[in-house]
Amino acid sequence: MNKKFSVFANFYIDTEERFLRLQDSFFSFKNANIHDWNINIRGKYKYKVRNFLKKNIKKNLFTYFKESKKGWIEDTESIIKNVKTKIIFFWIEDHICVQKASRINLIVNEMYENKVDHLIYSFFHKGIFHKPLKVIKSFKKKNISVFDYNHYNYEKIKTMYEKKKIPSNYLIAGVSFMSLKLFKKNLVISKTKTKYNKLLPFNFERSFEENIILPFNNGVLNNELFVSIDDDHGEKGYSLISRKKYPDRVSKREMDLNRRKKIHIFKSTTEKKIMTKIYNIFNKSFEKKI
Repeated sequence: MNKKFSVFANFYIDTEERFLRLQDSFFSFKNANIHDWNINIRGKYKYKVRNFLKKNIKKNLFTYFKESKKGWIEDTESIIKNVKTKIIFFWIEDHICVQKASRINLIVNEMYENKVDHLIYSFFHKGIFHKPLKVIKSFKKKNISVFDYNHYNYEKIKTMYEKKKIPSNYLIAGVSFMSLKLFKKNLVISKTKTKYNKLLPFNFERSFEENIILPFNNGVLNNELFVSIDDDHGEKGYSLISRKKYPDRVSKREMDLNRRKKIHIFKSTTEKKIMTKIYNIFNKSFEKKI
């Protein structure tokens, strides 16, 4: 019997392109075994998004227009009070499911069966999340692999990253299925993080160094499930646009520049200036190549 899960989103939809991508993302997974939808919408397209969701979701839809000065974390805390299941799907609007919705159901079932707290559903990158499994004890199921992300395993994985000189994976990612328990715990921890603008979701994610979130039971996809529309994420040819599987209507560079004009990503003005300078240098170098 399929276990149900809840969909959560707290996104900013401010252009026609983002709205179109949201719709495509929605239709790619909407037929999965979803119990309830808890969606906070910000940006000038929020009314269009709400109307779209109301038209396509017939029950258990809760929509909000929260955008308080307290920030993304505290607004999210109030939203998830209506979550009705033990597993949350953190919906990011520019990722599309490339499998049948029935595959999502099988994955969620295995999460329930194995008490998995966290599973990244996108940025598969030819199995990049499988690398840590080579140095710790894990259990491979039909659709996911599972391991205990305790401090002992963390140190073994850390040693592997350092020895092989490869980038470490995030401990907690936005593009993930999470247990409601871990989701709430991470929200509390995120209140003390001040690296990013509190109006944005980035403080919710945990880099590999932010191991205060440990321990939890982690899941890894055995096969690709969702793919980013335009973010190659360090791997040439990864995104759907790069694969020529999605219309290239607006470039990622243009999307990013438009967003940066409206809101500062970093809390620190100095840090923002440094990152902007690096970003501009990169773009000038890129433009020369083309």
